[in-house]
Amino acid sequence: MREMTHAAGDAMRVAAEDFFRLLYVEHNFPKAIRDHTGPGFVEHNSELPNDPEDQVKWFAERTAAAPDAYAPESEWQTRFVHKFIVGDYLVVHYFMSVGPEDRGRMFADFWRFQGGKIVEHWDVLQPVPETTRSGNPMW
Repeated sequence: MREMTHAAGDAMRVAAEDFFRLLYVEHNFPKAIRDHTGPGFVEHNSELPNDPEDQVKWFAERTAAAPDAYAPESEWQTRFVHKFIVGDYLVVHYFMSVGPEDRGRMFADFWRFQGGKIVEHWDVLQPVPETTRSGNPMW
């Protein structure tokens, strides 16, 4: 994984690293969101609610409604490609599949911090195709 830290304050860098560990390594979405989002949080993913607690509920309800749609987390595969902490932003580019039959998706998450808390989130994702025109992998 390529990493870069540039001009981030110590408190923001520590908060970003803890958030990264909780969300992407431990897959503890509720704790990551509850510990690290600040007042006035703004969500830009059109499928997610704006309120962090509503997001925690949304993910729990989605998983409960389709328990067979997701393999156990032990079968998930995550490959981090880039992690940047620049100014007030944590940017993470990664591949994730949620089971052995899943081709996976490429994600780019952008988290903006203010006062050591996340106040804004954007993401983009793309399914991994069978082949690419360039012949290069997406990571």
